[in-house]
Amino acid sequence: MIETQKEDSVLIVINSDPGTRNALTPAFYSGFREVLEDAGEDPSVAAIVLTGAGNFFCSGGNLTVLKERTTMKESERRQGIDKLHSLIAAMRACPKPIIAAIEGGAAGAGVSMAMACDMIVAARDAYFSVAYVKIGLTPDGGATAFLSRSLPRQLVSELCLTGDRIGVQRLYDLGTINRIVDTGSAREAALELAQQLAKGPAGAMARIKRLVDSGATATLDDQLELEAESMAASFGTAEGAEGIAAFLEKRKPRFRPTADDEAGETH
Repeated sequence: MIETQKEDSVLIVINSDPGTRNALTPAFYSGFREVLEDAGEDPSVAAIVLTGAGNFFCSGGNLTVLKERTTMKESERRQGIDKLHSLIAAMRACPKPIIAAIEGGAAGAGVSMAMACDMIVAARDAYFSVAYVKIGLTPDGGATAFLSRSLPRQLVSELCLTGDRIGVQRLYDLGTINRIVDTGSAREAALELAQQLAKGPAGAMARIKRLVDSGATATLDDQLELEAESMAASFGTAEGAEGIAAFLEKRKPRFRPTADDEAGETH
């Protein structure tokens, strides 16, 4: 079940199935993808916080559903995996920044979803567990791609070959986690960070997301070309003009209409 709440221009998305520690299902994959697509086109949404109900972020795939796949044909098994991968791609394609708020832990595909976010805020007692190996399976959801771009190979191997829990403090020290906060305050801290981003230039941040993604795999020449295209495009926007003017005038830029602006338009 997906619950959504709105805090000013921040959309909070809650994966809500506490009985399974918010395990993932094909219905969640398609439902969250629709939420992302709608949010991407909604000018009232500037940033997204993804979290889980109760005291746990996500326990990964629902084992009851996974068990059913063992009796399916390989082509049928792929369908559920492809839905997950389509969701992960949608998270990266979403032009709005997405922040994961992690309490308890993230396991299996829950790690993939957390890593697909642009930033991660985690409670200090939370953990990551890429536990597929413990049930004879291999990672999916982009876990090995995201982790390998973020962590040393030896730690990725430890995560994936043992399935053991790795505390978020260790991941924070290596730069994979953005914020460590007191237990019970991950959502509040993620919301605060999202509200900070929500004041920024939407177009520039969407272009930055694309540049960050391509920067991990593109050649230097290709990345320089993408950066040149993005910078040239940014110069021609109202955001660019406002940002430069604000800097020269020694004031804070106003990239988005304020409540006062909107109220003034009605007079």
